[in-house]
Amino acid sequence: MTASLGAPSFGPDDSDRHAVSPLRLATGARGPALVCVPGFATHLGRLWHAGLAPCFHGERDVFELRHPGVDHGDAVARDLATLTGLHATTVRRHLGDRPYVVVGHSMGGSAAHAVTTRLAAEGAPPTGLVLVDAHRITPAREAEPSLLALPARIPLAVGERFDTAVDDLTLLSLGTYTRIFRGWQPEPTEVPTLLVRATQPLPHMPEHWPSWSSWPGLHDTVDVPGNHLSVLDEHAPTTGEAIRAWIEALGRPKAG
Repeated sequence: MTASLGAPSFGPDDSDRHAVSPLRLATGARGPALVCVPGFATHLGRLWHAGLAPCFHGERDVFELRHPGVDHGDAVARDLATLTGLHATTVRRHLGDRPYVVVGHSMGGSAAHAVTTRLAAEGAPPTGLVLVDAHRITPAREAEPSLLALPARIPLAVGERFDTAVDDLTLLSLGTYTRIFRGWQPEPTEVPTLLVRATQPLPHMPEHWPSWSSWPGLHDTVDVPGNHLSVLDEHAPTTGEAIRAWIEALGRPKAG
């Protein structure tokens, strides 16, 4: 995070030049589209929500936003307002008046919530917000060894190829976006929100690990099989079904 202070950056006035077009992960005409917000660590070419998207292919469009500097671009957003403004503009340009639901996993949940509140403030709120095992960086959590180890799993899994597959800006981007969300508090939102919680811990997780997947404010909660990573991988079908059921229930009147 300290090194990221030296990363090339841009502000709101230069956002259009640094915007990265979203990628379409699935196609379909039914129901609200899904706009997925990734975390800040590189996936080395694999899209963050690649495991979830096939669950909705042929049913609804699924897009994934991309953070400038993480695998793409030559600079990072200078601050939170720049990042959320850039993504809000991208969503409006690509979705227009279509209904959509914002989805975010891990630290991408923080970005998804922040983008949602920005879109709502600009008069284009999503139909819903889905937070998949979302984590916030609070002062009490930022030194947790298990939390710090999450991005370290990537180079450990890739091995020596990591040195040639990842450049300095990719690492500085992780530091930048982690830094600007440090101590961030989600603003209250009237957008219906679902928190999807993994029911299994990753190896070496502390005993209090379930409290990591918590979120302030009013929201629905559903527990799904898998751990923090597998909920969007081998357990993606059950995660997708939980999201689908919740979205479909949004259009039905509640009893009473």
